[in-house]
Amino acid sequence: MRKVVCSLSYHSSKVNDLPVFAGGVRDGIYGNAVEFATPPIAQVDFQKDIDQYNDTRYAYEQGGLAQKGPYLEAKSKLMGSLDTMASYVSTLANSNANIITLAGFVPTKSNRSGAPKPVTPTDVQLKRGASGQLLAECARQNNVLNYGCILTPEAPLPYNVIINDGGQLVYEPEVEASNGAAANAAYRVYIDLNPTRKKLFQNLTPGIKYYVTFFAANSTGVSSLSPSVALICG
Repeated sequence: MRKVVCSLSYHSSKVNDLPVFAGGVRDGIYGNAVEFATPPIAQVDFQKDIDQYNDTRYAYEQGGLAQKGPYLEAKSKLMGSLDTMASYVSTLANSNANIITLAGFVPTKSNRSGAPKPVTPTDVQLKRGASGQLLAECARQNNVLNYGCILTPEAPLPYNVIINDGGQLVYEPEVEASNGAAANAAYRVYIDLNPTRKKLFQNLTPGIKYYVTFFAANSTGVSSLSPSVALICG
């Protein structure tokens, strides 16, 4: 029997519809503290993601291509937060469609009963596009709903950065990075959480070496991070 989970159809939402949907999730989860007592993202942080999306969307509409990079980054951040919430609600609901609806999501049956957790993505590739652009992709897997991609400048992600069970990028506690940096040091990342396994990163700095790593997700869980692949941006 297939489980009922949160639909991820919001990944294909129109530009103006996405913040409306996210607002419904915000109201559903934070407005029902009894049912959703331990959301994985604080309300103030989730609201910041919505506000940032709206602000950059407006700037992109007014300023054109020069504002596209910040908009895409804000969109990826909001998508990531929604994916984290969807995973949390799906697990908590345990196929109860009423709980999923209360959280602001749309209940749907998972693609396949007992689908295995995705394995670490393979065949990661990084190629140059136009100036300031890099194209990344990985091999296709069966039963994957979403491919996440992380791009970092000048150095790969420290080995102690992991994807937790909620799909969040975190540092393992009390572990130092391979370069000796503190585990809680700030680290600049570009994250693309659109479903496709092919990614386009724009407005990068030519001459800088960038490192890319992938992970895959479905209703069962999230894979570990792939090894990094590096390329100097043209």
